[in-house]
Amino acid sequence: MFDKDRVVEVTLPDVPGIRYGLCSTPHRAERSRKTRAELIRKTSALLAEVAVPKRKTSDGQLGVRIGKILNKYKAGKYFNTEIKDGRLLFSINQAAVDAEEAYDGLYVIRTDVKPEHMTIEEAVGHYRSLVQVEQAFRNLKSPQLEIRPIYHKTDDRIDCHVFICMLSYYLLWHWKQRLQPLFEEDGAGRSRKYTLLSTIERLKL
Repeated sequence: MFDKDRVVEVTLPDVPGIRYGLCSTPHRAERSRKTRAELIRKTSALLAEVAVPKRKTSDGQLGVRIGKILNKYKAGKYFNTEIKDGRLLFSINQAAVDAEEAYDGLYVIRTDVKPEHMTIEEAVGHYRSLVQVEQAFRNLKSPQLEIRPIYHKTDDRIDCHVFICMLSYYLLWHWKQRLQPLFEEDGAGRSRKYTLLSTIERLKL
């Protein structure tokens, strides 16, 4: 029911007034696969280091170390582990990896907005635009705007601080819009000559 080229709308008879948008995003799926593979690689490397302890240890002590490793990258579900005579035997649980990979890039948007007010494609578009809000908050906390945490005790000072933050981001947004043609013509990756942060640094000179 998930189509990578369009949003599939679904309604359920027992949930009137609610619409579901079934979405499939290939680049999001690829990012999830790469992230999972990296977590498995890092966890495997750590498990290999303790698979044969350098000194004699009990199964219980070894189990504690293994538990910490599996929790470090939250990758325990991708491994089969067995402790026997103070040694660790482990393998990748490929069935678990395949089961999770089947859902990579798939997500569902739920909305109660009536169809005549908003199509399911528009609802999904609004959801995806939330990433811009998240980026705005990251920018407010980043060196780009240099707005450090400030603690106020009066309503007037809190209002003023919020206003300054929003005004700063407003200027940053327009800055990005004006420089977008320059960024699009620039290189990619490390070969890029211009970035938002580099243009800010140039103006400081």
